[in-house]
Amino acid sequence: MLAERREKLLKELPDYSITLFRSGEAPYSLGDEKYPFEIDRTFYYYTGLDRENLNLMLIKTPKMQQTVLFIEPFDPVMAKWVGGRILREEASEISGIKDVRYNDQLEETISRMIGFLEKSQPVTLCGELSKMELNQNWPLADLFNKIRERHPAVTVRNIAGLTGAARMVKDEEEVELIRKAIAVTNQGIKAMMKSARENVWENEMEACFDFVLKCRQCGHAFHTICASGKNATVLHYGENNQQSKPGDLLLCDLGASWKYYKADITRTFPINGKFSERQREIYDLVLKANQLVKEAAKPGMTTRDLNNIVVEFYEKELPNIGLCQDGKTVRDYYWHGVSHHLGLETHDVSAPDGILKPGCVITNEPGLYLEDEGIGIRIEDDLLITEDGCICLSEAIMKDPDEIERFMAKK
Repeated sequence: MLAERREKLLKELPDYSITLFRSGEAPYSLGDEKYPFEIDRTFYYYTGLDRENLNLMLIKTPKMQQTVLFIEPFDPVMAKWVGGRILREEASEISGIKDVRYNDQLEETISRMIGFLEKSQPVTLCGELSKMELNQNWPLADLFNKIRERHPAVTVRNIAGLTGAARMVKDEEEVELIRKAIAVTNQGIKAMMKSARENVWENEMEACFDFVLKCRQCGHAFHTICASGKNATVLHYGENNQQSKPGDLLLCDLGASWKYYKADITRTFPINGKFSERQREIYDLVLKANQLVKEAAKPGMTTRDLNNIVVEFYEKELPNIGLCQDGKTVRDYYWHGVSHHLGLETHDVSAPDGILKPGCVITNEPGLYLEDEGIGIRIEDDLLITEDGCICLSEAIMKDPDEIERFMAKK
């Protein structure tokens, strides 16, 4: 699978080109402590490797294609302190790349290859420039600048569009990994609903979710949002440190991560297990908007098209429940988009044109936020675009208000 991805990319790269990807490195926080390492997702997509300080090189000419992986040499002293670095044999077995060299050979290999290629035609140096502008202090940007100083004839090309288009369309294995993340997320949400009660603290609810993920060997797709009452009207509320009040709703925007593939789910439920009449009125509208997006999502549309469906629906319905008065509009109650791509990143990359294709996985997250009433509701699912519509991958996560009340009554 990894070899097929690299082969597909090579077909789209220009002749006489050298393409570089880096795995990244965790920066230091304090003293000798580092922040948790996060692999560059495109590097992982093409190699399956999740270690620091690795480099992938793709070389293409009209008559030759070559793939080279560069790793750190094994250090027996560091192995005793922080664990051993990946060995050449292990890196080759995981990635399927036979030509594995050490990082101290990288610059010399690039210079030698440029010198060889320039005998025929000027060389193009390719990379994901959207992630590292050449005037910023990024390791790969520094390397690009160094190469350009030595070889002024080299041109640079941003291939973020190519890699984004490739990653946007998920294969069957990727979809299954997302399904796994969603299933664990469902278990975490149920644990939260079982533990919900009046006056519960937001971070208690967050801890219930965290416990399930730890027990399932999953990571977090992003920092969990656990927002009670008025806090739920703040889109990216993240403090999770307030005590709920009797009658509050709890908005939970969260997701598990399985082998770096993400779930992104939002559910809103009453902490006491029973919606008030006004809460139910607002909830039903958001749920209807969620259903409209699911029915409309298909190849050829864009996320902007889907969001327009939600806005038009709200424009028609909000005045009927006492909103959009005194000069207020839909944007006073709903100001974000309804959808983004999902995959190796929570807000995953996509093709520049933004047109949905079979295999895309997107979110479906309409919401309504009434700050004056202390009500914030969002219902978010993950959709797989198919040949003629979409499949809701998170259909098993309860969102029907009657089902929610029945479930919470049993706890």
